[in-house]
Amino acid sequence: MGARRKTRKKPARRKAAKKKSGRKKAARKKKGGRKKAARKKTGRKKAARRKTAKKKSGKKKAARKKKSARKKTARKKAARKKTARKKTGRKKAARRKPGSKKTASKKATRRKPAARRKTARKAPVASVAPAPRPVAAAPAALRPFVPATPAFTPRPASPAAAPAVPPPVAATVPDRIGVITHYYPHVNAGIIQLEAGELRVGDTIHIRGATTDFYQRVDRLELDHRQVESGRAGQVVGVHVSQRVREGDAVLKVS
Repeated sequence: MGARRKTRKKPARRKAAKKKSGRKKAARKKKGGRKKAARKKTGRKKAARRKTAKKKSGKKKAARKKKSARKKTARKKAARKKTARKKTGRKKAARRKPGSKKTASKKATRRKPAARRKTARKAPVASVAPAPRPVAAAPAALRPFVPATPAFTPRPASPAAAPAVPPPVAATVPDRIGVITHYYPHVNAGIIQLEAGELRVGDTIHIRGATTDFYQRVDRLELDHRQVESGRAGQVVGVHVSQRVREGDAVLKVS
């Protein structure tokens, strides 16, 4: 009985051993496939890196060739310019040489007649003063012109009928009411800080400073971008100005 049992157990063990060995082989194959795939990926990456490196090196080589070609062309141009300058200098020198002889001969020929003229000069002749002109006789005395008396003499106008002339603006007494704080040239507007009194539309102001001095009538007043008829002390008012004003100019109200 014991021998039969041993014979029965052997094929079962062999099957189990075969299964284990098959599993191990499959695992090894899987590992080998993974390693192969990893190797392929690394190979592809290396190939891509080599291609990029080759491209970069090719670009660098092309840039170097271009630089060297530019340098060569610049050297050739400089050499051509030098040769052209030398040729022009030689031509000018060759032209000047015969010209100097001609100029020297011309100067010599010009100097010779000057010596002859000195010998041929005549003695100075005494100048004769011109005879004086006869003075015309003075005219006879004329009678003074007396205008004829007009037939009609107008009577002087009465003082009551004469129009009343207003006194000049400068003769009036001005009062200081504020100071210019800003000027907008694109709008011709001046900003006035009112210090005392009151400013109304229609008043005459005198703006005076280091370089400004003029009179003007106030046609429009603005307070906070709104049209106003008058402004009081402590307010900041905008006025349309006929001339340029500066910061710090005094504003006087002419009464």
